[in-house]
Amino acid sequence: MKMKKMFALLLALVVCVGLVACGAKEKTASLTNEQEDVTLSLWVYEDGDAVTALYEEFCDAVNTAHPYITIELEVLPYDSGPEKFSVACATNTTPDLYFDGYSRIAPAVKAGLTVNVSPLLERHADKFVATQKDGIMNDGNYGYVATATGAAYCILVNMDLAERLGVADMLPDDMLTWSYDDLLAVCRAAKAADPNIIPIDLFAGSQSSDSYTYSWFTANGVELTNDDLTATAFNEGESKENALEVLNFYKTLLDEGLSVDGAATLADTDVQVLWEAGNVLFFHGAFSNMTFYYNRMNEGLCVPFVYDAVGIPSADGVGKTTVCNWGNYGYCGFKNNGHEDAILKALEIWITDPYWQSALSNLTGRLSVMSTTTAEYPEEWIQVTMDRGAAYGAEFAISDFGVLEPWWADFRGTLYPQLQDFYAGNIDAETLLNNWQTAGDAVISTALDS
Repeated sequence: MKMKKMFALLLALVVCVGLVACGAKEKTASLTNEQEDVTLSLWVYEDGDAVTALYEEFCDAVNTAHPYITIELEVLPYDSGPEKFSVACATNTTPDLYFDGYSRIAPAVKAGLTVNVSPLLERHADKFVATQKDGIMNDGNYGYVATATGAAYCILVNMDLAERLGVADMLPDDMLTWSYDDLLAVCRAAKAADPNIIPIDLFAGSQSSDSYTYSWFTANGVELTNDDLTATAFNEGESKENALEVLNFYKTLLDEGLSVDGAATLADTDVQVLWEAGNVLFFHGAFSNMTFYYNRMNEGLCVPFVYDAVGIPSADGVGKTTVCNWGNYGYCGFKNNGHEDAILKALEIWITDPYWQSALSNLTGRLSVMSTTTAEYPEEWIQVTMDRGAAYGAEFAISDFGVLEPWWADFRGTLYPQLQDFYAGNIDAETLLNNWQTAGDAVISTALDS
């Protein structure tokens, strides 16, 4: 009897050890399979060497935390990067990770191309100052992690040049509210003082930075779309009159030689070169650019000069200014390569360590929506202007004109070709609005009908 009991115990022990060994083997195999080497691609935009270095540091941090994950970084230029991204979405060749403004990412989210990040956002809800916007969803799931919002658009001014030309005292007292006549007076005085400088930039070579043009329209009371976002509204009634005022102001700048030659074919980056050489008095930008050009100067990519930001004017200068905000910036991941688990792990590294978003916001000037971010601008004068910009944006910036709709990426392509013809003198202002309305309405209608 004792022998039977011993045999039974031995048999049970052998079975138990076998089961444990089998379980361990299965667990090991599972871990090995789960942690198979993965290479993720990350696309970001060219925002200076310091920002690129930060992304490279982030890629290394992900690899340190998860040695089986390697991230290959690709830096896109702003002039051709958006088109590359659109083609990638259409041909299923998207990167694993992509950082950009939501207006460009929205079509991909709505089409269901992006990874569901809702569990990640729910797990780290305390890291954000508010819940993510409902517009960043597809079928009830978030397909995009918003980490910051863009600063309001404005006009940068080279203050050293303004002092040298004797026009600094002609700037608005509050640096925000002024009229077209006020701005024209400064440009004319500057050109008279030195015919070799460029008083103000205009460009239409690509849709890159066309956001400034939209802000000029809204700043002068132009309704870009109707209330339910089903058609354009800029070519009707008072909006049309206000839009014509903007375009005729542009024409005055061009006719009087107060802007750069060849505006019809120049892109924003072309004019940026002139600004960074210290030859442009007024340059279109956003309040966030206060830190961008400070870093460019430190990197030796921009000649040193003191600069500030002024508001975009309106025709009568009564302070009804409303400027565009292109919405949030952040990350999305794509499903096409089957790397969803690794993508979520990489994003979690960004979300859980305050360093990453704090550093990026401080370098780019974008206003973080993460509760753990610390804003530390390098100079007090930058802090002062950024505070003014934050207040300006809170009061005047809007995103309700269609910029967050899936059709906006295609809609953007309908304005700048018209501006090219207008700047080249091929069409007048009314023809521009008529052509733009026809093209813009067609894009919206096609999107709503599909």
